[in-house]
Amino acid sequence: MKIKNLILPGLLGIAVVVSVALSSSIWINPAHYRNSQQTSVSNNSIIDNKPMSYVYSPTQLIQTDENGKQNMLTNHSSNLISEIGNQMKNYDSKSSVDRLSSGNIDDYKKLLEYKNSIILNYPAKISIKIFSKFINNSLSKGPNDSINRIVIPFDNSNEIYLMRDNGFHIYKVKFKNTNVSGLKDAIKNNVGTIPVEIKLVNKVPMIDFIKSFKMPQYGYLINKTSQNYYVTRLLPNLHNTNNIKHHRNSVVYNDQSSKQLTFYNSGEAEYFDSRPNFISSDFTQTLIDSYKNISKLSISDNLSNLRYFSYSPKNSTIIYRNYVEGFPIFNQNQYGAVQIKLVDNTSLRYNFSLNNLQIPVPTGGSDIKMKTTKEVVNELSRAGYDIKKIGSIELGYQWNNSKDSNILVTLKPTWFIYYNGRWNNYNQMINKVGY
Repeated sequence: MKIKNLILPGLLGIAVVVSVALSSSIWINPAHYRNSQQTSVSNNSIIDNKPMSYVYSPTQLIQTDENGKQNMLTNHSSNLISEIGNQMKNYDSKSSVDRLSSGNIDDYKKLLEYKNSIILNYPAKISIKIFSKFINNSLSKGPNDSINRIVIPFDNSNEIYLMRDNGFHIYKVKFKNTNVSGLKDAIKNNVGTIPVEIKLVNKVPMIDFIKSFKMPQYGYLINKTSQNYYVTRLLPNLHNTNNIKHHRNSVVYNDQSSKQLTFYNSGEAEYFDSRPNFISSDFTQTLIDSYKNISKLSISDNLSNLRYFSYSPKNSTIIYRNYVEGFPIFNQNQYGAVQIKLVDNTSLRYNFSLNNLQIPVPTGGSDIKMKTTKEVVNELSRAGYDIKKIGSIELGYQWNNSKDSNILVTLKPTWFIYYNGRWNNYNQMINKVGY
């Protein structure tokens, strides 16, 4: 135990020294840093480095075995979704995308329970044409519809099923080869399993974690992107220092034309563009434009953990979150990692964090035992919450800033509850923190 207590602080110390050394080189010669960043942006497109298929990839992988038992699959040493995507990148459609069923809840439920198959889940609806980028654009001529999940049978049918929860739409696509052997190999080694069942609750598919399980904690060194980086990138025409206003909790930059950039002491930032390029009402184009916009915000490595998380047509809002081991991070700031909102159908407002995950470091903490979904719901009910107001339950990581270091955060697994129109930490709800 003493050896462990010595090793963990030592490793953390080494990581901190490396981070400080790198940061020092930037502080000593910021001009060199800025020039290298600008060269990187102009010569090697960020969009090319982090393709759209990566940011809009599925986030969950569920396997249904020959007996109908279902498990969510995880892997701490590799990105399972990326591995699956690599096996699907050569899919070649030999026929059109055919609507198989619509409005039939029984047909939908049968596919969710398809024996000897895998299911790729999205956290929110995605357009078929955007999903097509995940499989080498082989469905680029598909219907202009949205889906939530993809079922891939491990039989010899060479078919996959595209499913939309709203309205229970099912599309069938026939491929020349669905590479079942490659998919099986991708999930064969060093894969963790969490027992689940996909159930229909109030006619909405929900993932029910039916047995308790353990999840690891993580520690990360973070890097705070300088304000100057974003000012140079987003307000290139800002030349007058009179357009910079300092307030108690923020600094506001205004180009006196159409753009305003605000930095808050909390580490959050807000960018307002009242004259963006053409704003499309088409869902696919909206996702494409939004991806391009977050690419403009991000430095070269910021998109590495960023994933599409939600879309609200009611509020014209798209949210992206950082993911670790396939699970979303909450409370990096109040919006997610990046939020883009259409304001008055004419302007775009971006909310994002200046803090970025960099180097993973050991925490020394043991894995945390997680409750089942049923236990979570029952405890919320006993605590006095109206179960009917629960919109969704998500397994994720809580971002916690370290009290001892401003460059270290810990990520602790917990449940998050969508209640009264916002995401809430389950433990805080039970302990009545802020309620």
